[in-house]
Amino acid sequence: MTSNVTLAQRARNIRRRYQICLIHPFDPRGQKVGGLETYIRDFITFHPQDTDLLFIGVDSIGDLAVGQVHRLTFRGRQFDFMPILRYSDEQAREAAKTIRSSLTGQFFMALLRNFRSIAQLIRARKCTVDLRRVEFSWLPVILRLPFVQMLHGEGVPKLKMDSLLRKYSFVHNAGERFAIATSEKFLCVNPFITERLQKTYPSRKEKIDTLWTWVNTDIFEPQPFPSTDLPFRVVFAGRLDEFKQPPLMFRTLARLRHRLNGHLEFHYVGTSDPTRFAEFGNIADITIRHGFKDAAGLAATIASAHAGILTSEFEGMPRCVLETLAIGRPVVAMHLPQLESVIHDGISGYLVPRNGLLDDMAEVLAERFVAVRSDIASGRIRPEAVATSIESFTPGTQLARVFRYHREIQNARHLLAMA
Repeated sequence: MTSNVTLAQRARNIRRRYQICLIHPFDPRGQKVGGLETYIRDFITFHPQDTDLLFIGVDSIGDLAVGQVHRLTFRGRQFDFMPILRYSDEQAREAAKTIRSSLTGQFFMALLRNFRSIAQLIRARKCTVDLRRVEFSWLPVILRLPFVQMLHGEGVPKLKMDSLLRKYSFVHNAGERFAIATSEKFLCVNPFITERLQKTYPSRKEKIDTLWTWVNTDIFEPQPFPSTDLPFRVVFAGRLDEFKQPPLMFRTLARLRHRLNGHLEFHYVGTSDPTRFAEFGNIADITIRHGFKDAAGLAATIASAHAGILTSEFEGMPRCVLETLAIGRPVVAMHLPQLESVIHDGISGYLVPRNGLLDDMAEVLAERFVAVRSDIASGRIRPEAVATSIESFTPGTQLARVFRYHREIQNARHLLAMA
Protein backbone atom coordinates (compact mmCIF):
# COMPACT_ATOMS: atom_id res chain seq x y z
CA MET A 1 0.00 0.00 0.00
CA THR A 2 2.80 2.35 0.98
CA SER A 3 4.58 1.59 -2.27
CA ASN A 4 1.49 2.44 -4.32
CA VAL A 5 1.04 5.75 -2.50
CA THR A 6 4.67 6.61 -3.04
CA LEU A 7 4.41 5.88 -6.76
CA ALA A 8 1.26 8.00 -7.03
CA GLN A 9 2.94 10.87 -5.22
CA ARG A 10 5.95 10.61 -7.52
CA ALA A 11 3.69 10.65 -10.56
CA ARG A 12 2.02 13.81 -9.34
CA ASN A 13 5.38 15.41 -8.71
CA ILE A 14 6.58 14.86 -12.27
CA ARG A 15 6.67 18.22 -13.99
CA ARG A 16 4.56 18.39 -17.10
CA ARG A 17 6.18 20.50 -19.79
CA TYR A 18 4.63 22.12 -22.84
CA GLN A 19 6.83 22.52 -25.91
CA ILE A 20 6.36 25.33 -28.46
CA CYS A 21 8.46 25.98 -31.55
CA LEU A 22 8.53 29.50 -33.01
CA ILE A 23 9.68 29.84 -36.62
CA HIS A 24 10.39 33.30 -38.00
CA PRO A 25 13.22 35.09 -39.86
CA PHE A 26 14.24 37.24 -36.91
CA ASP A 27 16.76 37.59 -34.10
CA PRO A 28 15.21 38.80 -30.82
CA ARG A 29 18.61 40.16 -29.77
CA GLY A 30 18.73 42.51 -32.74
CA GLN A 31 17.48 46.06 -33.19
CA LYS A 32 14.64 45.41 -35.62
CA VAL A 33 11.28 46.63 -34.32
CA GLY A 34 7.68 46.23 -35.43
CA GLY A 35 4.53 44.30 -34.67
CA LEU A 36 5.96 40.90 -35.60
CA GLU A 37 9.16 41.51 -33.70
CA THR A 38 7.33 42.73 -30.60
CA TYR A 39 5.13 39.64 -30.69
CA ILE A 40 8.12 37.30 -30.63
CA ARG A 41 10.03 39.22 -27.97
CA ASP A 42 6.94 39.28 -25.75
CA PHE A 43 6.27 35.60 -26.50
CA ILE A 44 9.68 34.83 -25.00
CA THR A 45 9.28 37.29 -22.14
CA PHE A 46 5.87 36.12 -20.99
CA HIS A 47 5.90 32.39 -21.78
CA PRO A 48 4.54 30.28 -18.88
CA GLN A 49 6.89 28.63 -16.41
CA ASP A 50 5.75 25.15 -17.49
CA THR A 51 6.54 25.83 -21.16
CA ASP A 52 9.80 25.41 -23.07
CA LEU A 53 10.50 27.45 -26.20
CA LEU A 54 12.51 26.55 -29.27
CA PHE A 55 12.99 29.43 -31.69
CA ILE A 56 14.21 28.76 -35.22
CA GLY A 57 15.34 32.10 -36.58
CA VAL A 58 18.16 34.29 -37.86
CA ASP A 59 21.51 35.37 -36.41
CA SER A 60 21.61 39.12 -37.05
CA ILE A 61 24.72 39.75 -34.95
CA GLY A 62 27.06 37.12 -36.41
CA ASP A 63 28.18 35.54 -33.15
CA LEU A 64 26.32 32.19 -33.21
CA ALA A 65 27.03 28.96 -35.08
CA VAL A 66 24.36 28.50 -37.73
CA GLY A 67 22.43 25.23 -37.56
CA GLN A 68 23.19 24.63 -33.88
CA VAL A 69 20.94 25.06 -30.83
CA HIS A 70 22.04 27.74 -28.36
CA ARG A 71 20.63 28.30 -24.88
CA LEU A 72 20.02 32.06 -24.59
CA THR A 73 18.65 34.41 -21.97
CA PHE A 74 16.46 37.31 -23.06
CA ARG A 75 14.87 39.74 -20.58
CA GLY A 76 15.65 37.24 -17.84
CA ARG A 77 13.92 34.32 -19.62
CA GLN A 78 15.69 31.33 -21.14
CA PHE A 79 14.90 29.73 -24.48
CA ASP A 80 16.60 27.56 -27.11
CA PHE A 81 17.62 29.39 -30.28
CA MET A 82 18.59 27.72 -33.54
CA PRO A 83 19.66 30.25 -36.19
CA ILE A 84 19.60 28.78 -39.70
CA LEU A 85 20.67 31.93 -41.53
CA ARG A 86 23.02 34.86 -40.91
CA TYR A 87 21.37 38.12 -41.96
CA SER A 88 22.25 41.45 -40.37
CA ASP A 89 19.83 44.18 -39.29
CA GLU A 90 21.46 46.45 -41.86
CA GLN A 91 20.59 44.00 -44.65
CA ALA A 92 17.03 43.70 -43.35
CA ARG A 93 16.57 47.48 -43.45
CA GLU A 94 17.29 47.65 -47.16
CA ALA A 95 14.25 46.96 -49.32
CA ALA A 96 14.66 43.75 -51.33
CA LYS A 97 13.93 43.86 -55.05
CA THR A 98 13.04 40.17 -55.43
CA ILE A 99 11.66 37.42 -53.22
CA ARG A 100 14.84 35.39 -53.66
CA SER A 101 17.00 38.23 -52.30
CA SER A 102 14.59 39.10 -49.48
CA LEU A 103 15.00 37.92 -45.91
CA THR A 104 11.81 35.87 -46.21
CA GLY A 105 13.02 34.19 -49.39
CA GLN A 106 16.46 33.41 -47.99
CA PHE A 107 14.96 32.07 -44.77
CA PHE A 108 12.65 29.83 -46.81
CA MET A 109 15.69 28.35 -48.58
CA ALA A 110 17.47 27.93 -45.24
CA LEU A 111 14.49 25.94 -43.94
CA LEU A 112 14.87 23.59 -46.91
CA ARG A 113 18.63 23.21 -46.39
CA ASN A 114 18.20 22.44 -42.69
CA PHE A 115 14.98 20.46 -43.02
CA ARG A 116 16.33 17.16 -41.69
CA SER A 117 17.87 18.59 -38.51
CA ILE A 118 14.85 20.84 -37.88
CA ALA A 119 12.48 17.90 -38.32
CA GLN A 120 14.44 15.73 -35.89
CA LEU A 121 14.59 18.51 -33.31
CA ILE A 122 10.91 19.47 -33.40
CA ARG A 123 9.68 15.88 -33.48
CA ALA A 124 11.91 14.86 -30.58
CA ARG A 125 10.50 17.67 -28.46
CA LYS A 126 6.89 16.99 -29.55
CA CYS A 127 6.33 20.67 -30.20
CA THR A 128 3.31 22.49 -31.43
CA VAL A 129 4.41 25.19 -33.85
CA ASP A 130 3.64 28.92 -33.69
CA LEU A 131 3.90 30.73 -37.02
CA ARG A 132 3.82 34.42 -37.94
CA ARG A 133 4.10 33.97 -41.72
CA VAL A 134 1.78 31.80 -43.81
CA GLU A 135 4.64 31.14 -46.25
CA PHE A 136 6.17 28.72 -43.73
CA SER A 137 3.03 26.69 -42.97
CA TRP A 138 4.23 23.81 -45.17
CA LEU A 139 6.86 22.82 -42.60
CA PRO A 140 4.59 21.68 -39.72
CA VAL A 141 2.25 20.07 -42.23
CA ILE A 142 5.05 17.92 -43.66
CA LEU A 143 6.10 17.05 -40.11
CA ARG A 144 2.48 16.24 -39.22
CA LEU A 145 2.60 18.56 -36.25
CA PRO A 146 -0.25 20.91 -35.25
CA PHE A 147 0.36 24.63 -35.55
CA VAL A 148 -1.19 27.96 -34.65
CA GLN A 149 -1.00 30.50 -37.45
CA MET A 150 -1.25 34.24 -37.12
CA LEU A 151 -1.74 36.60 -40.03
CA HIS A 152 0.03 39.93 -39.58
CA GLY A 153 -0.55 40.91 -43.22
CA GLU A 154 -1.98 44.27 -44.11
CA GLY A 155 -5.29 42.76 -45.05
CA VAL A 156 -6.51 45.49 -47.40
CA PRO A 157 -5.18 44.82 -50.90
CA LYS A 158 -6.48 48.13 -52.30
CA LEU A 159 -4.31 50.16 -49.96
CA LYS A 160 -0.70 50.84 -50.87
CA MET A 161 2.04 49.34 -48.68
CA ASP A 162 5.79 49.63 -48.29
CA SER A 163 6.07 45.88 -48.80
CA LEU A 164 7.54 43.44 -51.34
CA LEU A 165 4.56 41.18 -50.65
CA ARG A 166 2.30 43.63 -52.41
CA LYS A 167 4.19 42.97 -55.64
CA TYR A 168 4.15 39.21 -55.12
CA SER A 169 0.74 38.97 -53.46
CA PHE A 170 -0.02 35.64 -55.18
CA VAL A 171 2.66 33.97 -53.05
CA HIS A 172 1.09 35.29 -49.86
CA ASN A 173 -2.44 34.44 -50.99
CA ALA A 174 -1.51 30.85 -51.78
CA GLY A 175 0.12 30.49 -48.38
CA GLU A 176 -2.93 32.01 -46.73
CA ARG A 177 -5.28 29.45 -48.28
CA PHE A 178 -2.99 26.58 -47.34
CA ALA A 179 -2.51 27.76 -43.74
CA ILE A 180 -6.23 28.26 -43.18
CA ALA A 181 -6.91 24.71 -44.39
CA THR A 182 -4.19 23.06 -42.30
CA SER A 183 -3.77 25.08 -39.07
CA GLU A 184 -5.44 24.27 -35.77
CA LYS A 185 -6.14 27.94 -35.10
CA PHE A 186 -5.86 30.89 -37.47
CA LEU A 187 -5.54 34.24 -35.71
CA CYS A 188 -5.80 37.64 -37.38
CA VAL A 189 -4.33 40.90 -36.19
CA ASN A 190 -7.55 42.83 -36.68
CA PRO A 191 -11.29 42.14 -37.10
CA PHE A 192 -11.33 43.37 -40.70
CA ILE A 193 -9.05 40.52 -41.77
CA THR A 194 -11.01 38.08 -39.60
CA GLU A 195 -14.29 39.04 -41.22
CA ARG A 196 -12.82 38.85 -44.72
CA LEU A 197 -11.39 35.37 -44.16
CA GLN A 198 -14.50 34.02 -42.46
CA LYS A 199 -16.54 35.09 -45.49
CA THR A 200 -13.96 33.73 -47.94
CA TYR A 201 -13.59 30.38 -46.14
CA PRO A 202 -16.97 29.74 -44.47
CA SER A 203 -16.21 26.05 -43.83
CA ARG A 204 -13.18 27.11 -41.72
CA LYS A 205 -14.97 29.93 -39.92
CA GLU A 206 -14.73 28.39 -36.43
CA LYS A 207 -10.93 28.31 -36.42
CA ILE A 208 -10.52 31.93 -37.61
CA ASP A 209 -10.44 34.54 -34.85
CA THR A 210 -8.99 37.93 -33.89
CA LEU A 211 -6.06 38.35 -31.54
CA TRP A 212 -5.79 41.99 -30.50
CA THR A 213 -2.49 43.75 -30.14
CA TRP A 214 -1.18 44.33 -26.62
CA VAL A 215 1.34 46.55 -24.92
CA ASN A 216 4.12 45.43 -22.57
CA THR A 217 3.31 47.45 -19.46
CA ASP A 218 6.60 46.40 -17.85
CA ILE A 219 8.32 48.70 -20.36
CA PHE A 220 5.55 51.13 -21.29
CA GLU A 221 4.29 52.61 -18.03
CA PRO A 222 2.99 56.05 -17.01
CA GLN A 223 5.60 58.81 -16.93
CA PRO A 224 5.26 62.50 -15.93
CA PHE A 225 4.68 64.95 -18.75
CA PRO A 226 7.68 66.96 -19.94
CA SER A 227 7.61 70.63 -19.05
CA THR A 228 4.96 72.72 -20.80
CA ASP A 229 7.65 75.39 -21.22
CA LEU A 230 9.21 73.19 -23.90
CA PRO A 231 7.88 73.14 -27.46
CA PHE A 232 4.73 71.02 -27.66
CA ARG A 233 5.95 67.60 -28.79
CA VAL A 234 3.87 65.25 -30.95
CA VAL A 235 5.11 61.71 -31.61
CA PHE A 236 4.37 59.00 -34.17
CA ALA A 237 6.02 55.58 -34.48
CA GLY A 238 5.66 53.22 -37.43
CA ARG A 239 5.89 52.97 -41.19
CA LEU A 240 4.55 55.75 -43.35
CA ASP A 241 2.40 53.54 -45.57
CA GLU A 242 -0.05 55.52 -47.69
CA PHE A 243 -3.06 54.09 -45.85
CA LYS A 244 -1.75 55.85 -42.74
CA GLN A 245 -2.36 59.10 -44.65
CA PRO A 246 0.95 60.89 -44.01
CA PRO A 247 -0.23 63.94 -46.01
CA LEU A 248 -3.04 64.45 -43.50
CA MET A 249 -0.63 63.98 -40.61
CA PHE A 250 1.83 66.51 -42.00
CA ARG A 251 -0.88 69.04 -42.89
CA THR A 252 -2.23 68.76 -39.35
CA LEU A 253 1.19 69.42 -37.85
CA ALA A 254 1.73 72.41 -40.17
CA ARG A 255 -1.57 73.93 -39.03
CA LEU A 256 -0.76 73.17 -35.39
CA ARG A 257 2.61 74.85 -35.83
CA HIS A 258 0.84 77.99 -37.03
CA ARG A 259 -1.60 77.92 -34.09
CA LEU A 260 1.25 77.50 -31.59
CA ASN A 261 3.39 80.23 -33.19
CA GLY A 262 6.05 77.70 -34.11
CA HIS A 263 6.29 76.25 -30.58
CA LEU A 264 6.05 72.67 -31.87
CA GLU A 265 8.24 69.59 -32.47
CA PHE A 266 7.34 66.44 -34.37
CA HIS A 267 9.13 63.25 -33.30
CA TYR A 268 9.08 60.42 -35.83
CA VAL A 269 10.27 56.91 -34.88
CA GLY A 270 10.68 54.70 -37.95
CA THR A 271 12.68 54.25 -41.12
CA SER A 272 10.24 55.33 -43.82
CA ASP A 273 11.26 58.38 -45.86
CA PRO A 274 8.83 61.23 -45.08
CA THR A 275 10.37 63.47 -47.76
CA ARG A 276 8.55 61.58 -50.50
CA PHE A 277 5.40 63.41 -49.38
CA ALA A 278 5.29 67.03 -50.49
CA GLU A 279 3.44 68.06 -47.31
CA PHE A 280 6.43 67.09 -45.18
CA GLY A 281 8.37 70.07 -46.49
CA ASN A 282 6.31 72.40 -44.29
CA ILE A 283 7.40 70.66 -41.06
CA ALA A 284 10.80 69.21 -41.97
CA ASP A 285 12.66 71.81 -39.90
CA ILE A 286 10.72 70.96 -36.71
CA THR A 287 10.93 67.17 -37.18
CA ILE A 288 13.28 64.94 -35.21
CA ARG A 289 13.75 61.64 -37.03
CA HIS A 290 14.75 58.94 -34.55
CA GLY A 291 15.04 55.97 -36.92
CA PHE A 292 14.98 52.52 -35.30
CA LYS A 293 14.33 52.25 -31.57
CA ASP A 294 14.11 49.17 -29.38
CA ALA A 295 11.21 48.95 -26.92
CA ALA A 296 13.03 50.78 -24.12
CA GLY A 297 14.23 53.47 -26.51
CA LEU A 298 10.75 53.91 -27.96
CA ALA A 299 9.27 54.20 -24.48
CA ALA A 300 11.79 56.91 -23.62
CA THR A 301 11.04 58.81 -26.82
CA ILE A 302 7.29 58.68 -26.21
CA ALA A 303 7.80 59.79 -22.60
CA SER A 304 9.68 62.85 -23.86
CA ALA A 305 6.62 63.89 -25.90
CA HIS A 306 3.31 65.42 -24.87
CA ALA A 307 0.90 63.61 -27.23
CA GLY A 308 0.63 61.08 -30.06
CA ILE A 309 -1.02 61.28 -33.49
CA LEU A 310 -2.71 58.76 -35.80
CA THR A 311 -4.35 59.65 -39.12
CA SER A 312 -4.78 56.17 -40.64
CA GLU A 313 -7.84 55.28 -42.68
CA PHE A 314 -7.36 51.63 -41.69
CA GLU A 315 -5.73 49.84 -38.74
CA GLY A 316 -6.21 46.88 -36.46
CA MET A 317 -5.57 47.97 -32.90
CA PRO A 318 -2.40 50.00 -33.62
CA ARG A 319 0.41 49.16 -31.24
CA CYS A 320 1.86 52.67 -31.42
CA VAL A 321 -1.40 54.03 -30.00
CA LEU A 322 -1.45 51.50 -27.15
CA GLU A 323 2.20 52.17 -26.30
CA THR A 324 1.65 55.93 -26.35
CA LEU A 325 -1.40 55.65 -24.08
CA ALA A 326 0.43 53.24 -21.75
CA ILE A 327 3.14 55.88 -21.19
CA GLY A 328 0.31 58.25 -20.24
CA ARG A 329 0.33 60.34 -23.38
CA PRO A 330 -3.02 61.27 -24.96
CA VAL A 331 -3.54 60.51 -28.65
CA VAL A 332 -5.41 62.60 -31.19
CA ALA A 333 -6.58 60.30 -33.98
CA MET A 334 -8.90 60.04 -36.91
CA HIS A 335 -11.89 57.96 -35.91
CA LEU A 336 -11.64 54.18 -36.19
CA PRO A 337 -14.29 52.04 -34.42
CA GLN A 338 -11.76 50.01 -32.43
CA LEU A 339 -10.15 53.16 -31.01
CA GLU A 340 -13.37 54.03 -29.17
CA SER A 341 -12.41 51.53 -26.46
CA VAL A 342 -9.12 53.30 -25.64
CA ILE A 343 -9.38 56.95 -26.73
CA HIS A 344 -11.95 58.84 -24.68
CA ASP A 345 -12.47 62.50 -25.55
CA GLY A 346 -10.91 64.84 -23.02
CA ILE A 347 -9.47 61.95 -20.96
CA SER A 348 -7.02 60.02 -23.15
CA GLY A 349 -7.14 62.20 -26.25
CA TYR A 350 -9.68 62.86 -29.00
CA LEU A 351 -11.21 61.01 -31.94
CA VAL A 352 -11.97 63.15 -34.98
CA PRO A 353 -14.81 62.15 -37.37
CA ARG A 354 -13.75 61.28 -40.90
CA ASN A 355 -15.77 64.03 -42.61
CA GLY A 356 -14.97 66.63 -45.23
CA LEU A 357 -11.86 67.35 -47.23
CA LEU A 358 -8.30 66.68 -46.11
CA ASP A 359 -7.84 70.31 -45.07
CA ASP A 360 -11.07 70.23 -43.05
CA MET A 361 -9.93 67.18 -41.11
CA ALA A 362 -6.46 68.67 -40.58
CA GLU A 363 -8.08 71.78 -39.10
CA VAL A 364 -10.15 69.77 -36.61
CA LEU A 365 -7.17 67.62 -35.64
CA ALA A 366 -5.10 70.75 -34.98
CA GLU A 367 -7.90 72.15 -32.82
CA ARG A 368 -7.95 68.98 -30.74
CA PHE A 369 -4.20 69.17 -30.19
CA VAL A 370 -4.60 72.73 -28.92
CA ALA A 371 -7.25 71.41 -26.50
CA VAL A 372 -4.92 68.60 -25.38
CA ARG A 373 -2.10 71.08 -24.75
CA SER A 374 -4.41 73.19 -22.61
CA ASP A 375 -5.70 70.13 -20.73
CA ILE A 376 -2.15 68.99 -19.96
CA ALA A 377 -1.14 72.44 -18.71
CA SER A 378 -4.21 72.67 -16.45
CA GLY A 379 -3.85 69.12 -15.11
CA ARG A 380 -7.17 67.93 -16.56
CA ILE A 381 -5.31 65.21 -18.50
CA ARG A 382 -3.10 63.11 -16.23
CA PRO A 383 -0.70 60.31 -17.30
CA GLU A 384 -2.10 57.76 -14.85
CA ALA A 385 -5.67 58.34 -16.04
CA VAL A 386 -4.60 58.07 -19.69
CA ALA A 387 -2.84 54.76 -19.03
CA THR A 388 -5.92 53.12 -17.51
CA SER A 389 -7.53 53.13 -20.96
CA ILE A 390 -5.36 50.19 -22.13
CA GLU A 391 -5.84 47.89 -19.12
CA SER A 392 -7.41 45.10 -21.19
CA PHE A 393 -4.71 45.23 -23.89
CA THR A 394 -1.87 43.53 -22.03
CA PRO A 395 0.02 40.24 -22.51
CA GLY A 396 -1.92 38.80 -19.56
CA THR A 397 -5.21 39.19 -21.45
CA GLN A 398 -4.23 38.81 -25.13
CA LEU A 399 -1.00 36.81 -25.43
CA ALA A 400 -2.21 34.39 -22.75
CA ARG A 401 -4.83 33.16 -25.23
CA VAL A 402 -2.11 31.89 -27.58
CA PHE A 403 -0.42 29.90 -24.83
CA ARG A 404 -3.82 28.47 -23.90
CA TYR A 405 -4.40 27.30 -27.48
CA HIS A 406 -1.05 25.49 -27.51
CA ARG A 407 -1.85 23.85 -24.17
CA GLU A 408 -5.24 22.67 -25.40
CA ILE A 409 -3.78 21.25 -28.61
CA GLN A 410 -0.99 19.43 -26.81
CA ASN A 411 -3.36 18.05 -24.20
CA ALA A 412 -5.74 16.81 -26.89
CA ARG A 413 -2.95 15.32 -29.02
CA HIS A 414 -1.16 13.78 -26.01
CA LEU A 415 1.97 15.70 -26.93
CA LEU A 416 2.71 16.67 -23.34
CA ALA A 417 6.30 15.92 -22.37
CA MET A 418 7.59 14.88 -18.97
CA ALA A 419 10.61 16.44 -17.31
